[in-house]
Amino acid sequence: MADTLSIYRSEQKYLISYPDAVRLKTRLGAFLCSDEHGKQGAYRVKSLYYDTPDGRDYREKLDGLQKRRKLRLRIYDEDQPTAKLELKSKNGNLQHKTSLEISRSDAAALAQGIYTPLFAYGGEDAMKLYTMLTLHRYRPVAIIEYDRTAFSYQEFDVRLTLDSHIRSSEANLNLYERQLPWNPVFQNAVILEVKFNQVLPVFIQKLLQPYRLTAISFSKYCCGRPVIGSYLI
Repeated sequence: MADTLSIYRSEQKYLISYPDAVRLKTRLGAFLCSDEHGKQGAYRVKSLYYDTPDGRDYREKLDGLQKRRKLRLRIYDEDQPTAKLELKSKNGNLQHKTSLEISRSDAAALAQGIYTPLFAYGGEDAMKLYTMLTLHRYRPVAIIEYDRTAFSYQEFDVRLTLDSHIRSSEANLNLYERQLPWNPVFQNAVILEVKFNQVLPVFIQKLLQPYRLTAISFSKYCCGRPVIGSYLI
């Protein structure tokens, strides 16, 4: 049986300076727990993004559509035995994420645009992902990597992440190659993402209040496609 996760959540994004990010990390660390990947501090997040031949997902984000989606294959380390194939559907600040855990060998096949290994997982989510990938002719288009520090609070399933040093590769799409020809695409600030179910606890709102945050619309995927993406505009 496939290991899947399907959840609805609220997500808000903010731009924060590096000095403020350092202060905020200390502040959050005093009250919240580090997430499962960040017990030793910051860690890498590496994702292979898919898009249609006409760049539909890229265009929908640039056009500011309320309803949009993105497909990605995500790992945190090139040696880990599994990967996650994720579909994120957004409607404004609300998002629904379907996440399917697959083996490294199957992930390597998907990274080559071979989607038939999904049949072995069975279940509605695996078939949904396979159908979407094949029906709309999705193919790998870019790898996005960044450094993340993350905190969590169990009540309302709150998660706060600070992402920095965003870099992309459109020339080499080998997800399991350690050294890629990275293009630094967003280096001047940190992206703070606040994710929660139902409501954000008041004490966390107060932790964030001193930073005078203003919500932004930001996509690491679109930000990371300055080369090929420029031909789709």
